[in-house]
Amino acid sequence: MTHVPHNFNDFIKEKITAIPKGPRPMQLYLKNCIKCGTCAEVCPVYAGQDNRDFNPARRADIVRKLYHRYCTVPGKIISLFRPKLELDEKDAEKWKKLFYECTACRRCAIYCPMGIDSSSITYAVRTMLDEIGHTPERLQKVIEVSKKFGNTDGATSEAFHDVIAFLEEEMAEEHDGEKIKIPLDVVGAKYFYLPPSGDVLVNPESTMGIAKVFHVLGLGDQWTMSSKYFDGANYGLFTGGLSDMQEINKSCVEEAKRLGCEILFMGECGHAYRVMKMIMEKNKWWGDLPFKIINCMQFTSDAIRKGLLQFDKRNNTQPITFHDPCNFARSCGIFEEPREIIKAACMDFREMTPNRYQNFCCGGGGGLSAMDAIQDFRMTISGKKKLDQIHETGAELIATACSNCKRQLSQLMEYHKLHYPILGVHDVVSRALLINGKPANVDDTL
Repeated sequence: MTHVPHNFNDFIKEKITAIPKGPRPMQLYLKNCIKCGTCAEVCPVYAGQDNRDFNPARRADIVRKLYHRYCTVPGKIISLFRPKLELDEKDAEKWKKLFYECTACRRCAIYCPMGIDSSSITYAVRTMLDEIGHTPERLQKVIEVSKKFGNTDGATSEAFHDVIAFLEEEMAEEHDGEKIKIPLDVVGAKYFYLPPSGDVLVNPESTMGIAKVFHVLGLGDQWTMSSKYFDGANYGLFTGGLSDMQEINKSCVEEAKRLGCEILFMGECGHAYRVMKMIMEKNKWWGDLPFKIINCMQFTSDAIRKGLLQFDKRNNTQPITFHDPCNFARSCGIFEEPREIIKAACMDFREMTPNRYQNFCCGGGGGLSAMDAIQDFRMTISGKKKLDQIHETGAELIATACSNCKRQLSQLMEYHKLHYPILGVHDVVSRALLINGKPANVDDTL
């Protein structure tokens, strides 16, 4: 935790006056807002409730006004005639509430005529709050658990081994005794599979789908998981805690190096892939890497295009829609691949409107899905627009590629007493992929 100089007011002034020395985009975000209201019109939170506090521009104005006061000539002159500004701990608590009511989905950024990304301002404030110990307790706890255990669930290596053995038994049962392996700790394997831990411990069908894809492609002995680091989730992104984000990231990178993999094979977790590919690799946190970073959906969709995977769609007869995770769609540009996979494996695919990079957040983005203390907000406000989208499709199943989205959507269904099973993209694969000419022995409905 960073030392706070004297008090909250002085700390914030120090941080604001440092902005002109930092990245140019942030300076432009704080200068160029024309108050057109577009960001509010496209914000899922504001759509859930017409509340001034949920207006992205108004929230960002908290920082924008301070920037104008401390960092521009007109602002400095005007401030001479105004009362001295004094922020205190009450302001810190208010900021914590406001900036954790933004899902950081970046939908505002694609519509803003001035190109302002309000999520960057959200994360800048969260970084300040994190430095003085004002990160929400639940998110801080997740980070501490992740750093201690190597995964956000606090699972031990022994428990992980037991789960993997169980999943192998399940796959054998589904495929008439076929031995489909999930290799562990194989040094020299080409692919190191790093999913969110939820896709092993909570919703493991996605990992089963991955294992089946490798099996069918004849790569069963060329991939591995790590029994120590099997979670790509990185909550440092959500809190703005750069040191936390780097510490969690480095553990996984060092494990990839130890295993000697050629490809770090990221699972169905948009923020994990974003941290690894778009932030860590791009900014060369650890220099040039001895491996490539790809996402599992890119891999599977490529195999489908090449005709290497065949499916029996009769195992997925119910109408399925796909929710685009914000980090995959808007921040990583991965939105066609999951559709290619699902369409290949199901009989009835239905789009939400809008979709792809224009899709609405599930309401749990930016780490909010883990915050049970604000569940009512997530269920009735930030998640309302997504619920409306789902209803309009007429679909009976919802597929997505994010453990946080799965948690938010599952709770959304439970809260509103609706029956929409939530699947991963590779869950759909697992049910319909042909192995020895047959799909999994499962019911065709969920």
